[in-house]
Order: sequence, then C-alpha cells, then structure tokens
Amino acid sequence: MTKKVDQFEGDLGEAPVEELLRRERDRMRSVLEGMGEAFVLLGHDFAVIDINAAGLALETRGRDEIVNRSHWDVWPNTKGSILGKLYEHAISTGEPVSLEHSYEWDDGREHWIDMRAYPVPDGLAIFYRDITDRKRAEQELVALNEKFASDAAAQAAILGQLTEGVIVTDTEGRITFVNEAAERLHGVKLLGVEPDDYTDAYRLLTETGEPYPVQELPLARAVLNSETVLDARWRIAREGGDEVLAIGSATPFKDPQGKALGAILTLRDDTDRHLAENALASTSKRLDAILNNTRMAVFLMDDRQQCVYANTAAEKLTGYSFAQMQGRPLHDVVHHKKPDGSHYPLEDCPIDRAFPERAQMSGEELFVAPDGSFYPVAFTASPLLDDEGEPVGTVIEARNIAEENARDAALRELTERLEQRVAEEVAERAKAEEKLQQSQKMEAVGQLTGGIAHDFNNMLAVVIGSLDILGRRLGDTDPRLTRYLEAAQEGARRATALTSRLLAFSRQQTLRPKPLDANRLISGMTELLRHALGASVKLETVVAGGLWRVHADESQVENAILNLAINARDAMPNGGLLTIETQNAYLDERYVTAHPGLHAGQYVMIAVTDTGAGMPPDVVAKAFDPFFTTKDVGKGTGLGLSQVYGFVKQSGGHVAIYSEPGDGTTIKLYLPRFSGTEAGDDERTPGLAAIKGFSGELVLVVEDEPAVRSFSVDALLELGYTVIDAGSAAEALTLLDDHPDVVLLFTDVVMPNQNGRKLAEEVRRRRPGLPVLFTTGYSRNAIVHNGVLDPGVQMIGKPFTVAELGQRVREVLDAAERESLG
Repeated sequence: MTKKVDQFEGDLGEAPVEELLRRERDRMRSVLEGMGEAFVLLGHDFAVIDINAAGLALETRGRDEIVNRSHWDVWPNTKGSILGKLYEHAISTGEPVSLEHSYEWDDGREHWIDMRAYPVPDGLAIFYRDITDRKRAEQELVALNEKFASDAAAQAAILGQLTEGVIVTDTEGRITFVNEAAERLHGVKLLGVEPDDYTDAYRLLTETGEPYPVQELPLARAVLNSETVLDARWRIAREGGDEVLAIGSATPFKDPQGKALGAILTLRDDTDRHLAENALASTSKRLDAILNNTRMAVFLMDDRQQCVYANTAAEKLTGYSFAQMQGRPLHDVVHHKKPDGSHYPLEDCPIDRAFPERAQMSGEELFVAPDGSFYPVAFTASPLLDDEGEPVGTVIEARNIAEENARDAALRELTERLEQRVAEEVAERAKAEEKLQQSQKMEAVGQLTGGIAHDFNNMLAVVIGSLDILGRRLGDTDPRLTRYLEAAQEGARRATALTSRLLAFSRQQTLRPKPLDANRLISGMTELLRHALGASVKLETVVAGGLWRVHADESQVENAILNLAINARDAMPNGGLLTIETQNAYLDERYVTAHPGLHAGQYVMIAVTDTGAGMPPDVVAKAFDPFFTTKDVGKGTGLGLSQVYGFVKQSGGHVAIYSEPGDGTTIKLYLPRFSGTEAGDDERTPGLAAIKGFSGELVLVVEDEPAVRSFSVDALLELGYTVIDAGSAAEALTLLDDHPDVVLLFTDVVMPNQNGRKLAEEVRRRRPGLPVLFTTGYSRNAIVHNGVLDPGVQMIGKPFTVAELGQRVREVLDAAERESLG
C-alpha cells in the first residue's frame, strides 16, 4: 500500500502555476476515476465541483446535470436532513464526518449509503459507497437466525451473495463461515479458528503495521465481550507480500429469545479510498504550500470567472481577504474602474478575455486598492483546459510593478557598487593569493633548510666536540697548533651560528618562552644597540604606556631586534635615524584573512624604522627568503631577516614590511599578547664552566650515530664520569638491566625503531626516578612541540662543547638529588 501512495508524490519543480494546477488535476482525476467508491467535491457554497465515474453510476442523469449546481438542488432530500447537517458542520468546523444512511432518489430508488466527508481547501471531499446489499443481508440474517442457525447451507446461500466480506463465529468464537468476498480479501479461508489465533491465521495487522492484539480485534470483542464495533480499520498481509487496508464492523447476534448465537464481521477493501484520501490531502497540502510560499499573487477563477482561490500574496497585493473575493469576479473587486473614475467594461479587460478566447494573456493594468487608490501590476492570465480542450477556469498571476521598479532602481545602484566592490575584492584577492604563495614557498624552503641544519648539527657535534677535547689534551705546548685549533673552533662556532639561523627560519629551533615586558627589554638593549649602530646613526625609542606582556624567548626577541637594527644601519651608509617603537595592537578578521596562518586577536607590536634608501616591491617580496641579500659578496649571509621571520612565526606572531625607494623601511613584529599570571624570569644564564663529575657516577649514553656517540662518551670520560654506551634503544635497555648503578640516561631523541622519548618512558617504568637528559639537533620531534620543550623535559641541543655538557649533566643530577631528598 505504501508503494501505491508513493506514485502520487513528485517533484513540482519550477513549472508555471497553471501547469502545476493542470498536473495535479490530472493526477487526482486518474486516482478518483479508478476508484470503486463514489466521490463528490463540494465548494464552500455547497456547489458540486466534481463527481467521479463511480458516483455517476449511482445516478440516472449525466455529469452536466450535476456539476456546477447546488448540492441541495441535485439531492433535494438531503436539505435539512441529518446528512445535510453533517455537511454543514464539516464545512463550518473543519472536522471530518461519517454516516451510514438510507437515501431515496426522485425516481423512487432507495439505497443504503456509507458516507465519509473530509474538509479540504476547496470545500468538502465526500467519499461514499452503496452498502444496500450488506444491509439487506444483515437484516435477513437477523430475521432468519432462528430458522437457519443450524442450517449452514442456507446461511452460506444468503451470505455468499454479498459483495462485502462476511465472517461468522459460534458462541465460543470459532469461525464457522467465511464467504467468497472475505476469502478473496484475506487470500485464505480457515474455519474453526478460535479468537486467540485470529491474528496469526488471517495475518492481521494494525494500521501502523504491528501484529493486531487479539483482545482488540473487532470480531473478538464482539464474540467475547458482546460489543458492537463500527468502522474499525486494519491491515491484511497477504501471502503474495502485498497488503490491503480493510474496514469493517462486528456485532454479536442472538435468536428472538435473546440467546447468543455468535458474532458476525462484515468487511471490505478500503485501500483505494485510503489512497485517494491521502492523495487528495497530499495534493492540497503541496499546492497550498507552493502557492502560499510564492511571492507571486495567484488567483484561480472557475468556469463562471468567479474567484475560488487566492493565495496569501494575492491578499497582500489587493488588500482584500480571500473571503472578500470568494465567489466574485476579480474584475468587480480590483479592476472595475479607471483612474479617471469612469467604469472599466468587463469586455475590455484583457485579463478576463483569457477564458473565452482560450489564450494566455499578459500585460500591465491598474488595480484599485480598497482605499480607492491605484497601483500598477504586471499580469499573466492563463486558461485551464480539460482533456477535451474546453476551458474550466483561469489562473491569474500578478505582481506590483511599483515595488518592482523600486527594487530595480535599487538593484541598479547596488550593481554599480558591487562592480566597484568586485574590482576591489579581485585586487585584494590577488594580493592574498600572492601572500599565500609566498607563505607556501617559505614553508617549503623552511622544511628543506631545517633538514639540512639537522644534518649539519650532527656533523658539527662531532667537529666541535673533537676540537674541544683535542684542545684540552694539547694544552699550550705548541703556539702554532693552538692558533690552528682556535681558528678551527672559530669556524665551527660560525657554522653553528649559521645552522642556528637556518633552524630559526624553518621554525624548528627550541624556544624557551617566558612572559616579557618588551619596553623593559628594549631599554636594556639600548647600550648594545648604540655600539652596534655606530656614531653616524641616531637611536630613538618610542615606547607605549600600559604595554601588554608577550610570551616569547627573550634571547630570540633580543636577537631579532639586533638583526633588524644592523640591517637598518647597513641601509643608512651615510647615517640617519633609527626608531624603535612599541604599541598594543589588534589584528582584525579582515587583516588576518589576507595573511594565511595568522589569527585575529591582541598583539604587541615592535616596529623598527630607518631613514635609509628603502626597497622596491620586488626586493620586499624576497626579503625573508633565506640567503637573499642586497649586500656585497662577503658582507652578509642573507639569513638575518629569515631568522627573524622564522622566530616570529614560530612564536605565533606576524612580520610586516613597509618600504618604498627613497622613503626608508619599517619592519613591524607582532607577538601575541600574554594573558597569564606566570611571573617573568629576569635572571641570565650564568657563564658555563667545565664542571667535573665523579668516577662513581655511571652514565648510560644512547646514540645511533657512531661518531656523535664516540664524542659524547669521550666528553663524559673527560669530565670524570664512568660511561657505558649503546647504539639503540633495545641495547640500552639490556645495559640498564645489567647495571643497576646507572645514575643518568643521556639519549638522542631521533633514533630508528624506538625514539628517545619512548626509551625514556620504558626506562622510568623500570627505574622510577632515574634522571634523563635528551639531546637533539632538531626540534620537530617527540619532546618539543611548536618549538617549546614539553614540561619537565631536560635537553641539551647539538652541537655542544664539553663545558656545556658538563654544566647540563651536573644540573640534571643535582636537581634529581634535591628532588629525592624532598
């Protein structure tokens, strides 16, 4: 049954209103004409709008004698009757009604009719069927109960003639008779079935598709509770897999002496009517939803050109309610006079000519408002034609041109503004795309330089460490060897600084951020900056009062400002003015949209401005590229600005350059505001010394690079520690188990199979409290996230000297000892 209903659903799309109405009318016509039940549609004024073939079959007159006439004229015996009152009640209250009644036609025919009426937007939809045979059989059955109670053949002869299904039970509820109509409906005929087995034997379901509870079945209630059950509905699941909807009534019957004889159930197939009701409701609901949600005013006129429908937009357009227009020609309501006050003849109205001429009309007219004023409308009037091409009504669509003209004027103005905005947005988008491409290029170069720097750090660790140990062993025995050694160490330190800048640019250096007061930091750098700038460059600072704090690595902020100052100095070979300015700033959504990766919010701005030669746009575009420089060969590495760029980005900030040839340059650093309560740390890292260890302190060194591992072992031995070493995590765990006296695990982070972080977790599981010191030349790993060390992690970066290693090892061991003592 569900699949049958679905065939009436469809996509109404964007078809014109008259096409929608025609399509829905055709759908309903196919449903109603295929029904076995009679159907009549009444208007709100009780005029007959439509009748189907089954309805005409009960009549001795044609369709033309019924349609478009009053119901009271067509069926005069209903006026003032119970049936007529029910119709009036349904129209006035919107409630459905039903009735089994006897009706006598003018020609003397009398039939029992089962009627159900449902209010719809057009009026009242009435479904009815002839139940005369059933009523006659019921009456005969009651009259012949005593005579035929024991005569099954006579009983079958009477009940078998009915077109409706009949099932009879004895006083115990056992089924004793099923006529052919009931057998066809169920697809099965089973006698002797008792009430407890009704549901399963005849596959009975509730309307919602659940197995029908036995105690609620109409026949069971009639035989067991002596109830009379009228107009119950249920489903029957037949063997073929399809379902039908049944409607029926059950009643107990007795002999003339009042002795119970059993119960009787009469039923029929109600599927077609159910489908028609659903289709009618669905059609009405769809059309009503469509027409009441369109901004176009829509009027529907019948074949007398009287209004039978007006949507919400039509009421708004005219100022009249549908009730005020219903049953009247639209011309008489809104189109009856001209602006000069003269009468507008109906025959001159192009809107009304669509019906008699069977042609679509469109154009512009003036409608009359309720207050007598006029307003211009554009209209389309389309005739509705039946299957024979005869007009049955008119669909009129209209809209207020005055409002449309105002919208058109506004649209033209808006279009002009939009064209200007589009040009501006295209230009801005081009800039944003250029910045995105630059950002992607910088990211790609950063990944490359970060990987190179990591490899350099491993090599430099061996070089610097070896030179450091060599210097310790040689002492001052040979001045020339000492000079060569110092030159090699200086070259290694410069290489270390270079790799540090590469890591800074690639945003892979390890940061140690803390709350900073930028004003205080700049004030503390003044003397250093003056010495770096020289006498020809004047330094000025303009610091903001109430400046917010930032959370950043102090040494990196200082290094960034110093790099910018030196670049500015080089841009002013003949001297000039260098200004360092601080300010609170807010970067809004519009600004950050043009700078991918940046977030809107509060920042502290540090600006460094020079009065030098400035830069052209092509130089500005490449200023942050690594190794790019405008200085002469040998006078710059091209990593100063790239290092600043990497540090600021790694800190969650932003860098902007403003420069024009001849007007100097301003570089602005935006660092995110710190809103926490953590106190700043103004202590400086003390100078490092080669702090010796004790031979009784056993250190486990884990490093997969043999050369780096060899240097680490030699350095720790040089410092006085006892050392054992492993080339992998698995080997290290074996050594740890064999040497319970290990006091420190010194491990690389990046190793194959199992990294240093995982190794440390396993070591601490086996040896809780054992201190761990990590080493790495690459921050993008297991212990550093976003360039910041994870809490509680101790680390020394590669490359390192013997003195730096001694300092860190001692700090970690002493901290572990203090913690153990509580």
